[in-house]
Amino acid sequence: MKVVHALRSLEFGGAEKLVIELASRQVLSGDIDVELACINPGGALEAEAISRELPVSVTGLGKIRYFSGISRMRKYLHTARPDLVHTHNFLAHTHTAPAARMLGIPVIHTKHGRAVTSMSWSPALRRYIYSLAHAVVVVSKETGEIFAERSGVRDSKIKVIHNGIDLERYRNIDVDRRSLPGLEKIDKEDLLFGAVSRLDPVKDHTTMLRAFAEVAASRSDCYFLIVGDGPERGNIETLIKELSIEDRVIMTGFTDEVPLYVSAMDMYLQPSLEEGLSLTLLEAAAAGVPVVVTPVGGNPEVIEGGFSGSFVDVGNYHGMAAIMDSFMEDPAPFREMALRAGESVEAGFSLTSMEAGYRALYMEAISREETL
Repeated sequence: MKVVHALRSLEFGGAEKLVIELASRQVLSGDIDVELACINPGGALEAEAISRELPVSVTGLGKIRYFSGISRMRKYLHTARPDLVHTHNFLAHTHTAPAARMLGIPVIHTKHGRAVTSMSWSPALRRYIYSLAHAVVVVSKETGEIFAERSGVRDSKIKVIHNGIDLERYRNIDVDRRSLPGLEKIDKEDLLFGAVSRLDPVKDHTTMLRAFAEVAASRSDCYFLIVGDGPERGNIETLIKELSIEDRVIMTGFTDEVPLYVSAMDMYLQPSLEEGLSLTLLEAAAAGVPVVVTPVGGNPEVIEGGFSGSFVDVGNYHGMAAIMDSFMEDPAPFREMALRAGESVEAGFSLTSMEAGYRALYMEAISREETL
């Protein structure tokens, strides 16, 4: 079986990371050949894809952006001749699904996020474009419910396949955090709060930073680590200066050493405004790091508040600071919750189970196409 994964680009983000992990696992299976097709060039994760020997092509948009994009993708797919195309998020789907269906190639679409805003000016056209897919995969039950309600796509076309991670990358990591770039000044006794994500408004770094500033005002033995890069970086750096916590916040930018940085954290923070199903939440839980998250998207499908992690309301930095203070006073209950979160991730959110779910869906789509 040959599969083309179509993406907007290989910029740093959860969906892009997931595609690289899924594609790599599919190649290792030995019976799936994979290519990545990007609408736009570049991206921080392109080098990682190439290092894993995943072929990457850029189709581009051209002068008549939408129609030129479809034409270019059709030309690429005609040459690549895949058995199936797997599109990721709506922009890639709008340019790729019409081209694939012109060539009689079945399409699977994955909606990684929660928002349903694209083409809001034409719901009928949006429904048509989604109808070109054999199935629309959502990464959490909550995302699927919202998507069905807002998109008009029928329930029978929507499938839930939870995101999964390579558990082995996050098990039993013994890292001296002072050996990691940026963490040289962190003593063993210091507590390190952290977050890993694309620097985007939806991740709400403002709430994290304001919560940390409250905690840091009365404690000198804590630091805050921000891993990732993105369009919000300038605003985040400005807020750090306004809060006068420059000497207590470390920003690594993009790094391919995420497992080591996650394992170096004492508590993981993620007050997102919305989520599909966060890979970095799964990674933190798998690494045994206590987590504080907002109960949005698929987070409650991973974490049970008060049992395997802590929930905080969206935008409530006072509440987040209170949880952080409690952790610093007595970390034991939080570490017990982290163990239970790790068990939950191991049971239901592995890369192996995700790959098997997609494989079954691919076979179903190809079989149906062959009978038409």
